[in-house]
Amino acid sequence: MGQHSPADIARAWWRAVDEANFAKAILLMEPTAKVDWPLSNERMDNPNTWKLVNENYPGRWNASIRSLVADGDTVVTLVDVTDGGISIVAISYFTIKSGVIVNLVEYWPETYAAPNWRSEWVTPIPR
Repeated sequence: MGQHSPADIARAWWRAVDEANFAKAILLMEPTAKVDWPLSNERMDNPNTWKLVNENYPGRWNASIRSLVADGDTVVTLVDVTDGGISIVAISYFTIKSGVIVNLVEYWPETYAAPNWRSEWVTPIPR
């Protein structure tokens, strides 16, 4: 994997997630990599724990990369994720060294209605 760019590694990881092939996804991760979900204050101490969390999700995710920005060892992705009922975005910060993910921080923000007080100045984003 050492010859692949960090962007290639992040794309391959999301492709494995989209395929629900979590065993394949963790092959792209350093065995000591941690995965943090700060919004829910959760840490998975290693890729296998992350794999178990995802294997036990009571649905099947599909993921589609909307945007990817890479700078050196850092890759940031904005990904549309759905299980057919829930649709959400994932904002993921990958640190990739020597062809493997060594750290991953993911934000899974939930959508919310815009406050009425701003309606004078804003319009909804077309979907």
